[in-house]
Amino acid sequence: MSRRRLAAVAALTLLSGTALAGTAHAGTSEITVGTCAGYDLPNLGTVDPCVSEPLDALFTGLTEYVPGTSRSRYAVAKSITTKDNRVFQVTLRNGWKFHDGTEVKARNFVEAWNQVASAKTNSSFLFEEIEGYGKRKMSGLKVTGDHTFTITLSRPLGVFVKKLSMLAFSPLPDSILKSPASFRRKPIGNGPFRVVSWSLSSESVVERFDGYPGAKPAVARIVYRTYRDENALYAALRSGDIDFTSLIPSTKLATFKKDLDGRVISRPGHINQVITFPTKVAANTDFRKAISMAIDRETITREVFEGGRVPAHSFVPPTAEGSRSDPCGQVCAYNPTKAREYLAKALASGFRPPAVLPLYYNADSAHGDWVKRVAESVTKTLGGKVKVVPKSLRTFSAFRDAVTGGRLDGMFRAGWQLDYPHIQNVLAPMYASNGVANDGDYRNPRFDALLRSADRQRSSAKAIKLYQQAEALLVRDLPAIPLWVYGQQAGFSERIAKAGLTPTGGLDPMTVKLA
Repeated sequence: MSRRRLAAVAALTLLSGTALAGTAHAGTSEITVGTCAGYDLPNLGTVDPCVSEPLDALFTGLTEYVPGTSRSRYAVAKSITTKDNRVFQVTLRNGWKFHDGTEVKARNFVEAWNQVASAKTNSSFLFEEIEGYGKRKMSGLKVTGDHTFTITLSRPLGVFVKKLSMLAFSPLPDSILKSPASFRRKPIGNGPFRVVSWSLSSESVVERFDGYPGAKPAVARIVYRTYRDENALYAALRSGDIDFTSLIPSTKLATFKKDLDGRVISRPGHINQVITFPTKVAANTDFRKAISMAIDRETITREVFEGGRVPAHSFVPPTAEGSRSDPCGQVCAYNPTKAREYLAKALASGFRPPAVLPLYYNADSAHGDWVKRVAESVTKTLGGKVKVVPKSLRTFSAFRDAVTGGRLDGMFRAGWQLDYPHIQNVLAPMYASNGVANDGDYRNPRFDALLRSADRQRSSAKAIKLYQQAEALLVRDLPAIPLWVYGQQAGFSERIAKAGLTPTGGLDPMTVKLA
């Protein structure tokens, strides 16, 4: 999955229990959002999907995502300039206020970042390119004035600026910087909404912050109500007790569009699923292409996932900036005739596949059904000349230990959840020679050189073209097989005329229009 959660790719499972009572406030500019119970939240670096939606409403960073897209624009930052993609000069807009009335200054960013980076949370790694990462105060952050500071990276990386819209890069007011424990009780942000009441176990209420200098949301008040049972949450949505949720139970995916009279959002998301080949197992590119074209992605996603996932035509999830609709072409399309042709070509070259080709996964997950279907599809399509057999390891920990230890004698499932919505965040970690998730040990000097060149580009458009050229090499070499992209689903009540999602799939409150 993403960085510290490699290949976990597990859907959120709500605990059984009883939903809180209550109804949405009809006739007002208040909406109620159904979510799940959150964990302890010591600071902005603790990523918890159950509280990410309200926190996103409370904070604004140097940049922000343009609603409904993965593109970024300036927010608190007036400008961010660089001559070399390594040293960045940041100038803040004057007069931006926290909800407690204090001004947002350069030190509020620098000290907050140091706090998150040194806390060893599951977002700390986002700061690892900054010089001095790993120390309590990073040497790469320097306050140069009330509204100016510099960021120095350990190497050129233009896409670093893309990260700055993420929650972990938000500023914190002096009161929380002096007393970090107070963040748990009542987060104080600088975003379009401020906290009225806060509880991770019951409900949190936020209201529009009239002093916000950015675009004003149409909704005046949002209640984030916690549910401990996903079916109770879904029932509350259907009855109108809540107005929105992005937690649609997997058992309802086949019917939720009809259940909600079309008041739904359904789109490909930010998590992809692939099959990875260890280099020693399948060293022949034509053989790997034969395997890929022998997989009936359309049927599997329809019958196993009931439309909750969509076939992948790219190595990059579509929510990432720089993604394209179909760079993979025929290589990622089910084509039995071509699959057999590529297998014949591989055999003619002298390549001999193993008599039995294992496809590994961890048993403590919901991957078994699709792994079985993929194995059946390949075996049948290739006429039994390649016999793919599902093999499970008991736990995710055992599975990952076997993957990273290079002990698997076959293919294995893998996946990636975007840390930030950009093509670079897939290509570099999964396929660069030193990539943190390059479990197939892919090595291509040309690929690495394209990434380095893209990282140095000051023009975002030129950088993306180079990243896309690198992806084209992946299509040619096929070190992994793209399977499908996890879907993002949400539903809303009759009170909402329009709503959009953030790049990670939560409600974007700035997109809500009431009926």
